[in-house]
Amino acid sequence: LGLQSGAREAVSGGLSADRAGAMASPGPSGTFNDVSVQLCKEMVAQLSQEHQKEVGRMWNEVSALRDELGRVQGMLEGYLGREQVLRELMEDMMQNHKDAMQAWESMHGQFQQHTRGVLQDHENQRRQLGDPVKDARAELARIQDLLKAPAVPQQVNAHLHKPNIRF
Repeated sequence: LGLQSGAREAVSGGLSADRAGAMASPGPSGTFNDVSVQLCKEMVAQLSQEHQKEVGRMWNEVSALRDELGRVQGMLEGYLGREQVLRELMEDMMQNHKDAMQAWESMHGQFQQHTRGVLQDHENQRRQLGDPVKDARAELARIQDLLKAPAVPQQVNAHLHKPNIRF
């Protein structure tokens, strides 16, 4: 048990190599102790190297991931900037559309009022002119009445046809 605890202490760093060697006695148990201490040193050195390699790989991986996160951060900042510009552009376009629609509705309303006024004026003028069919019929009847009567009255014609001359 003494050797095992000494080896444990040597492995755990509790004993220095000189102290572990000083405890070792010559003989078979001393050789075992020396070999075990030597093996423990090699094992600790190998574990330390593996630990350093693993920590180095993990450090490199973490560094690569942090670099990637930095690139993602840059991309997201660019995305957010573009999205803000697009949002402002959409808001401007929507406001311009709203303003254009209001202007169009206003002009359309003015056009409707003007059109109603013009149509009302035309209707008033049409009423003042009267009914053209009725007026044409009345004119036709007047013309027919004029044509029914002789151009020269009968009594005036009679004295022209019968000479009444006395000498």
